[in-house]
Amino acid sequence: MAKRKREAAAKEKVGKRNTREEDQIEASDMEAYEELLIWAKDRGIILNGVEPRRIPGRGMGIVATKPLEEDETILTVPSTTLRTYETVHPSISRALPKDISIHGLLAADLAFDPSPSAKYRQWNAVCPSRKDMWDYLPLTWDHRLRQFLPRKALELLLKQEAKFEKDWSMVQQSKLLSSGPGKKENKSLEEEDCGTLNKSITRDDYLYAWLLVNTRTFYHETPKTKKFNKDDRMVLQPVADLFNHTSYDPSAEKKEGNKKTCSVAFSPTAFTITTTRPYAAGEEVYICYGNHSNDFLLIEYGFLFDENVWDEVCIDDAILPLLDQAQTHSQSQQQQQQQPPRKVTRRLNERGKKDLKPQASQQQPPKSPKEVLEETGFLGNYNLDPRNPTGCYRTQVALRALAALADSAGPQGEKKFRAFIDYGQDPWEESLEEQAKLNALLAQALKRWSSDAIEKKIRDGLDKLEWREGHEGVVGRECHRGLLSMRWMQVKRMVDRALKELEG
Repeated sequence: MAKRKREAAAKEKVGKRNTREEDQIEASDMEAYEELLIWAKDRGIILNGVEPRRIPGRGMGIVATKPLEEDETILTVPSTTLRTYETVHPSISRALPKDISIHGLLAADLAFDPSPSAKYRQWNAVCPSRKDMWDYLPLTWDHRLRQFLPRKALELLLKQEAKFEKDWSMVQQSKLLSSGPGKKENKSLEEEDCGTLNKSITRDDYLYAWLLVNTRTFYHETPKTKKFNKDDRMVLQPVADLFNHTSYDPSAEKKEGNKKTCSVAFSPTAFTITTTRPYAAGEEVYICYGNHSNDFLLIEYGFLFDENVWDEVCIDDAILPLLDQAQTHSQSQQQQQQQPPRKVTRRLNERGKKDLKPQASQQQPPKSPKEVLEETGFLGNYNLDPRNPTGCYRTQVALRALAALADSAGPQGEKKFRAFIDYGQDPWEESLEEQAKLNALLAQALKRWSSDAIEKKIRDGLDKLEWREGHEGVVGRECHRGLLSMRWMQVKRMVDRALKELEG
């Protein structure tokens, strides 16, 4: 009962975001979208049978205004309207290091452009507000909340943070910012008639622009962008960024709620979005940002799906303790079996000279499962997902290493495991009894992790923060804790499904 209450409370907190967004989209806001469509039409952007509309409880989305057939092009965005590295203000691109990322360059173009920009005023008017970004993107949250992120989400956040800090450092070292202590007056920018640039931005100003780019760009591969790293093949484009994301599983075509998304394509002249199935009038039309887990969607876009076929949970915190325990046991056995070094006796060989070879070679100590997994490249990155509720391939490899070396300590156990890795010989799969042992091993690890870590994080961690809401020193906002609680509930559900499969 308590768990259900916590889950309901978490959904209610996140639901406030949708309700607030819905309330905020008043007539004046809808006028902003209408002005955007007029602006877009004047620039050759074509919408066919779709338009932006308010989705009850979920903010804005693109909806079919008439029945649509499969293979209809519903949006065409001419290449001339895209914001790319080539459209950045020349003074900005020249002032920044050549090795700054395209992400960082586009963010600088947004941040230093005075607001509202006459050229992009209608487009800027429908972008998410800074408050939206600070509410739902973990990069902006209180650092003390990071301890409550799942392992994979935290890894993604730290990588994202490193990218941002690198870009921001390049901006700080450039001549774009206003002169300050120790900074020479930037004559070159003035000579290039850049007096209109906003040269007094703060770190948060740049972070807001950087996150807008992060959440609203599209992958853009052309003959010119092919020379860049994959992460730098990005572009901002009007109207297309209003499409919402959904997941789609091709292997479950007939599953209720699992519907194909539209296809996207670039040509030298335009970007297009095309239907891949029929749509009824009034139905929301989605695109797919990629096959991403909820950890990825939370860190990169600030939302979670209740059901996401591509979701997964990292269970390193369940498996690695088993490997550490096995390694400690192995080392303990080695110490017990260790004997004082034998005196090497030498005998005369046939020629009457001493043979330098000892009579018996010293046996190498057996390797622990953790050592064997590290040698073979299978240490860590263990996951559960809806398609593999009993663990991914790497998880099954780790379990086999534990089982092989537990059943046959020494060279025989390692030989059995390496026969599986190198030649696909899998005695565990061929024997129901052996597979049952692996299932029991994984179930034991998941139960311990679920009890000690997952429930404890929610009960003893986030619940205490929630209790302090409104008090001095409160950590984060209600919406932050709501998203974190919801994510851990999702993790718990995946673990529970795995346990049901393992013990069923």
